[in-house]
Order: sequence, then structure tokens, then C-alpha cells
Amino acid sequence: MNTDDKDAATELAQVRRRLRLEDLNQLQIELLAKAFKQEMGVTKVVVSKQWLDIEYYVSVLTLERVIALLEAYGGELSADWWTSLKANWYQKREQKLRAQLTDEPEP
Repeated sequence: MNTDDKDAATELAQVRRRLRLEDLNQLQIELLAKAFKQEMGVTKVVVSKQWLDIEYYVSVLTLERVIALLEAYGGELSADWWTSLKANWYQKREQKLRAQLTDEPEP
């Protein structure tokens, strides 16, 4: 695998997730933003009252971990069908990306 292939794989492993949340208070927003910024693999995070916009490397962090952190600070994903559908699709996509990254032959 040459350097260009490794760069492409790294770019492939970075994902952006935008999820609707149940209303958060200001303290929860600040604590979540701080926790996500300290999490390995996170490249960008914006937490607002009703939205989580996060970019991370799927080879390091998973959506399950993101949701677990959210719940640890008293937040939760919105219960609407669209958010549930997106979260499920995101999880399946991440599984495929991780499988592609681990299936790559070593140089």
C-alpha cells in the first residue's frame, strides 16, 4: 500500500454525524462538548440544545461510544423515526468502514 492509498483510507475512516437530541440544558451542553473534545478520534464537535454535530475517525471511535457519552451526561437521542433511522444507518455504515480498514493487506 503506498502513501496515497493510506491517505485515502484515513479520509475514508473520518465520518460526520448530525443527530437530533432531546433538549439539553446549558450545563449538559458545556460538559458534553468538553467530554467529546477529550475523546480520542474526535476531530470536530458542536453540541447545541437540540443537535449533535460530530466528526470522528471510525477506526478509533464508534457511534455506540458517542451515544454512551451522550447518555452519561444525561442526554439522549431524539425518539423521532428519522433520528432512529439515521442512527441505524450510521451504525451499519461504520461496521462496513471498519471491515474495509481491517481487510486491507499489510505492505
